[in-house]
Amino acid sequence: MLHRASFVPTALSIVVLAACGDLSPSNPDTAGESTSTSATDPGESTDDPTDTPPTTSDPTVDPTNDPTQTGPTQTSVDPDTGDDTTTDDGDAVTIYQIQQGEIAAKSTVTVKNVVVTSPVKLDGTKGYVFVEEADGGEYSGILLYLYDEVAAAWDAPVGTTIDLTGTYDEFYDNSQITVKAPADVTVIGPGTLPAPVKVAATDIANGSDTAEKFEGVVVELTSPEVTNTMDVGIGVFQVDNAALVSDYFLYPDNDPNPQVGAVYPFIRGPLNYSFDEFKVVPRTLEDLGEEGQDTDTDTDTDTDTDTGGEETTVYDIQMGKFTVGNAVTVKGVVATSGLTFKKDGFFVQDPMGGERSGIFVYINKLVVDVKPGDELTISGQYDEFYEFSQIKVASLDAISITGTAPVPAPAVVSASDIGTGGPLAESYEGVLVQVNDTTVSAAVNMFGEFEVDGVLLVDDLFVAKADWVTPMTGDKYTSIVGALAYGFDEFKISPTKPADIKK
Repeated sequence: MLHRASFVPTALSIVVLAACGDLSPSNPDTAGESTSTSATDPGESTDDPTDTPPTTSDPTVDPTNDPTQTGPTQTSVDPDTGDDTTTDDGDAVTIYQIQQGEIAAKSTVTVKNVVVTSPVKLDGTKGYVFVEEADGGEYSGILLYLYDEVAAAWDAPVGTTIDLTGTYDEFYDNSQITVKAPADVTVIGPGTLPAPVKVAATDIANGSDTAEKFEGVVVELTSPEVTNTMDVGIGVFQVDNAALVSDYFLYPDNDPNPQVGAVYPFIRGPLNYSFDEFKVVPRTLEDLGEEGQDTDTDTDTDTDTDTGGEETTVYDIQMGKFTVGNAVTVKGVVATSGLTFKKDGFFVQDPMGGERSGIFVYINKLVVDVKPGDELTISGQYDEFYEFSQIKVASLDAISITGTAPVPAPAVVSASDIGTGGPLAESYEGVLVQVNDTTVSAAVNMFGEFEVDGVLLVDDLFVAKADWVTPMTGDKYTSIVGALAYGFDEFKISPTKPADIKK
């Protein structure tokens, strides 16, 4: 493997590091740990073809597919790709060869039959994801950096086998493959996740002679004890006085809030490298074992969602009978959509429909298969994400498909009634609605939204940019159907497919 040179910060990066704690180079940072315990206003990532460290770390909402949150993002710095070289007439190579230094940096490589081992982590509109050779073991894993269109088109959840072509390089000594076009990724089908490599905390500690072997590989620590949470970086804790663990995939909704002295049954996740530090990055709370320390530090608001909560209806939730943080269980609700394009949530309604009958279910990175008409029982935590009502689900056990049922008919309303400031907007938040005979008053903006009748946004929450409609001002539609979402102080109708927008 390539020798790791020490990172020498610029004057600007010294200021940022002092202010922000444990930042990481963000193209693809590979591990932008959180710098805050709450979400902030959305921000944009930038592409700068220089090799300077990032100047900000902003936990944001991705504005391209509001209203759901995806955790922290940072300003992004593209790798200096230079002049690509090719490998042996395009022959496939292995991650083992790359990680053992057999492939030159800036080479165009093709890697086949590798397994996706993490969800995609978005940074603005770009993304990062770990993959691993099917046989696993030392030198078997690597990070992929996904350009905008690749991240938007990504359809390979954890456990999927893929082929890919991209540019291998070392970004601040973090090995990665940059994938620039959707056509450079081929989904083969479901695969088998390699078994995590069991390691001691000292094996992957900074300065260890063996940590390099496990970069990008899913590793597992057995019965690690939290020994430091204060001076190892924001969003990072240390176990067994050696290994570092980052909240990269867990922030902000599933941050573990570790306490010194707590012992986890295990901690597993890909081993990332950034700012001269190796860090395990658990992908879900399940990667922290079934138990561990109590993460419920505020019993008034952070109720354990895994145990369920008071049985209620969506109507009662939307009528304000619960406070933020209360655990709730809704039974017999009907899914009115499948997953959003980012696969982080879906809409449900009480079966009778009508005002205040719908709500968004936020699942973060859980792998759930939900389609319209599924009858569900859902346990979670009631939340208002920037005043958008939702039920936050923490585990797969909290969602049960109990049967099928008719999808409630969309409520026919006027755009002026449910647009921002409209008298019925709040009543129909989360509900499947239909507006008829509308006129486009503003064309598609940078966030994938267009406006009708001067008052209502139509959003691409469920649809890829390549498939989204691009109307001109003055175009007319006979009907538009979708759930009514809320984000960035605007109500937005969210069709689940282009066919829901009819001329």
